[in-house]
Amino acid sequence: MSESRQHHELVTNVIDYIRTKVGEDLFCLIESDAMDGHPLPELTLEGFRPDVFYEYQEVMYIGEAKTEKDIERQHSREQYESYLKKCSIYPGKAEFILAIPFTKYTVASEIIRSLREKYPGDYEIKIIPGHV
Repeated sequence: MSESRQHHELVTNVIDYIRTKVGEDLFCLIESDAMDGHPLPELTLEGFRPDVFYEYQEVMYIGEAKTEKDIERQHSREQYESYLKKCSIYPGKAEFILAIPFTKYTVASEIIRSLREKYPGDYEIKIIPGHV
């Protein structure tokens, strides 16, 4: 499977996860870079654009999809850090979702766990293992 196709499938996994959380009535408020008719998410203060974003009535979801080659890159780590920081200071309910190939679940979990220590707060993290 090509890397761009895999990335698209992982983004779709994030969108589907958020859809189950917010319901069909609010599905239209999801922003994504999947070229699926949803508007593009805005940049964070650090200049990163998440793959998927949702915010409504004090509920926020930030979703990112990473292929096997991207999970451990410095740029990816900076993105995770930016998104966790945003979640940590959000005044409502916040969740960061990371979709990755299942073969990289342990690596991704370790990276996110170490970054979470820098940004404590009342938010959730969900790692969604997808297919290779």
